[in-house]
Amino acid sequence: MKRRALKALALLAMSGLLASCALPPGMKLLHLRVYHGGECVLETDFDVPDTSTVSEIWDAAGQKPFSTQSAAESLGANKANPLEAKLTGLVEIRISHPASDEISAKLTNLTLRRSSKDSDDWHLSGNGVSRAKKESSSQGDKPVR
Repeated sequence: MKRRALKALALLAMSGLLASCALPPGMKLLHLRVYHGGECVLETDFDVPDTSTVSEIWDAAGQKPFSTQSAAESLGANKANPLEAKLTGLVEIRISHPASDEISAKLTNLTLRRSSKDSDDWHLSGNGVSRAKKESSSQGDKPVR
């Protein structure tokens, strides 16, 4: 009986040790909203590793999203360049996760991009990512939980 209890205790200790080190981080799903002229013009979801910093989250916001919930028709109105949407004036970007604080940036003018003229996978342009990072730098660049 003692031997069985010792084996169970050893097994429990090993499980805890394995779970606490050397396992790859998980992923979390983030929700991005872009507000322009007082209305939400874009809502997407994208994923990042659990250990992502604020800067890494902004980088991920510049990639093709996991899914798009809504995109205003006005985003595809640029006939000269249907892969871009230029939002002029005040634009607010909010990124949230149910278990963490919101990351946000308020910018003047923003360019969004998509992969093809028929897709709705709008995301921040490289310039938009850089500007959002700079504007939100007061939030620090620590991992967001």
